Parts: sequence; structure tokens; C-alpha cells
Amino acid sequence: MLVTYEVNQEFQVDETLTLKKAEKQGEKRAIKRIALKMLQKDIDNQTISELTELTDEEIEQIRK
Repeated sequence: MLVTYEVNQEFQVDETLTLKKAEKQGEKRAIKRIALKMLQKDIDNQTISELTELTDEEIEQIRK
């Protein structure tokens, strides 16, 4: 019974970490979509970086 409980606990921890990782990836994708729209409106990289917390390298990758 104890082994089953420990396995369930490990599964729940793994599931929680997976969900948190997926949530962060989704947030990052949304931020990048917003940055793309800002680039299309000719907003400068510095302003985009300040508002989205993306690096210059990330912004340049989006620009391509």
C-alpha cells in the first residue's frame, strides 16, 4: 500500500511539473505573438524588450 501511495505521489509531482512547463511555454508563445504584432507596427526592439521581457536575440528570431 505504501509503494502505491509513493508511486501516486511521484506521478502527481511529475504531472504538476509537466503542466507548469506547458503553461510557461504557452505564455512564451503568446508573448512572441504579441512581439510579432509590435514588430509589424514598427515598434523598436528596445520598447518591445521592455514590454515583453524578450531578449534582443529572441526579438530578432521573431523578425525573421
